[in-house]
Amino acid sequence: MKTFVVCLTIILGVLLVSGPLLAHHGEANYDTTKIVSVKGTVTEFKFVNPHVEVSLDVKNETGAVEKWVAEARSPAMLARYGSWDKNTIKTGDVITASGHRTKNGTNFLRLTTIVLADGREMANL
Repeated sequence: MKTFVVCLTIILGVLLVSGPLLAHHGEANYDTTKIVSVKGTVTEFKFVNPHVEVSLDVKNETGAVEKWVAEARSPAMLARYGSWDKNTIKTGDVITASGHRTKNGTNFLRLTTIVLADGREMANL
């Protein structure tokens, strides 16, 4: 009985401490009421954990180049359910990235979709 109580206490302690880890995946910092789309040239594609990132040079309405970063899900999720791989996007590709922009207005998107140069739409699942 004593062993059972000790084990139960440890399990409950671990569950209590691990709860805040789920907060990492919240969307509180994104404006999920709107989808923003930007078209630009890929400067970097990181197909790495914990999230895939695409960096873009985007020309704004005045012609100035803005640096944008678009974040997707993990490489494993994209590969398993979305047919992505490390060669899906290459530096120099012109793509359209759509997603939720940060509420503070920085040039950062949480991706919903990407349209590749050949017209294929890649979902972010």
